Amino acid sequence: MGPGPHMSNAPEVTPVRVADRPSVGHDLTMESVRGDVSRVRSGMLTRRRALAPDLVARASALVVERILGLPEVRDAQVVGAYMGVRGEVDPSLLRDEPGFEVAFPMTREGEALRFVVPSGPLRTGPFGIPQPDSGREVYPCTLDIVLVPLVAVDSRGNRVGHGAGFYDRTFADCRGSDGGGPVLVGICHAFQVVPEIDPRPWDVSMDLLVTDAGLIRPGG
Repeated sequence: MGPGPHMSNAPEVTPVRVADRPSVGHDLTMESVRGDVSRVRSGMLTRRRALAPDLVARASALVVERILGLPEVRDAQVVGAYMGVRGEVDPSLLRDEPGFEVAFPMTREGEALRFVVPSGPLRTGPFGIPQPDSGREVYPCTLDIVLVPLVAVDSRGNRVGHGAGFYDRTFADCRGSDGGGPVLVGICHAFQVVPEIDPRPWDVSMDLLVTDAGLIRPGG
């Protein structure tokens, strides 16, 4: 399933302009965003971990509300999500929504992600992230939509992840010449959207971005 068209009945969300966003940090210039990924990652992670829990909860609720209004979600049967940790926007509330199933990733070092619709409680896995202990496995390329965590992203959908490459490895093979595979939706705080990121050859870009400040459709 490829990126859906921009439909007239989509929720009225004001797109976030790069110029309106807070800067990443005093020492993170556009040049460093393009050339020093490790520095950007470190600065963003520090800023995100410092967020108050109530601020993270409010941002997560806004993002979930906007996700539920997307036409791509209304047509979905299985949505890939994750459990937010350490200040991440947390989409796990979607698990309680009717109309679709939610699959969570299971991680093993050096391997692609496995997505599982859990049949019981989640348990803490690698990197301190809760993940399914049992349930029905879903092949990643057959997911309708995947909500992707990130550290930084630009308005073209180029993403900086946490550095392990799980999502790039998992979804690189889903992107054929026909544009198939799940719709990849990057979700984050508005301050994590930066002016420009130089993509690396193995990076998989996002089809859509949802933040607490708005909705961005790269190329739209």
